[in-house]
Amino acid sequence: MRVILALDLLEGKCVRLERGDFRKVKVYSEDPLLVIEEMVKKGAKDFHIVDLDGARYGVPRNFDYVKKIRERVDGYIQVGGGIRDKETVKMYTELGIDGVVVGTKAYTDPDFLPSLKDSKGIILSVDVLNGKPMVMGWVKEAEIDLLQILKLAEESSVSALLVTAIERDGTMSGPDLDVLKEIMSMTRIPVIASGGVATLKDLESLKNIGVEGVILGRAIYEKKIEVEDALKFGKE
Repeated sequence: MRVILALDLLEGKCVRLERGDFRKVKVYSEDPLLVIEEMVKKGAKDFHIVDLDGARYGVPRNFDYVKKIRERVDGYIQVGGGIRDKETVKMYTELGIDGVVVGTKAYTDPDFLPSLKDSKGIILSVDVLNGKPMVMGWVKEAEIDLLQILKLAEESSVSALLVTAIERDGTMSGPDLDVLKEIMSMTRIPVIASGGVATLKDLESLKNIGVEGVILGRAIYEKKIEVEDALKFGKE
């Protein structure tokens, strides 16, 4: 299981939202690059970068920060937020980003995922609220259902699914194992779990059900889980 540390960028700051709500923002640092450097010193290699401004407005807003992070990190980096055309995907892959997370556009344009079939490292964001996939920064229910989007993802050679139970995101109330297991039963695409992780026991549970990776955010920032302890659950 890959342990991936989250860095959410909003107006150049390192923040976390609760359940994706922009009205519930907690700022953890005014210097996201310093946050990355501190995590790297503790052994972290894999990162999940979210351009929250990009997710909100539909175009990347923190590309320069992502570029600086790529220069400082030798390991795996995946980036999401506002990636809604092929040109933006190419921009990130040419920067050396390993995983490019797409969401809204994949749900609203049936030709988008197929157009990325030859691109490496495409990750589909599956943001679920009450069993329904959500788009537009989690504020609107997708018109396509879960089974349809998973079928399209398989046909389009998506490399992984980033599954977030929105009710749990930023709450540290534990991962939604039922949602994760349900989606894993519906597809052969590897699943990266996001949302709700608060304890080492949560990490153990996720590893036991066979997820490919797990995103850690608030639990790390509020020291409920230490970076060094989390990494013990990762791949050798």
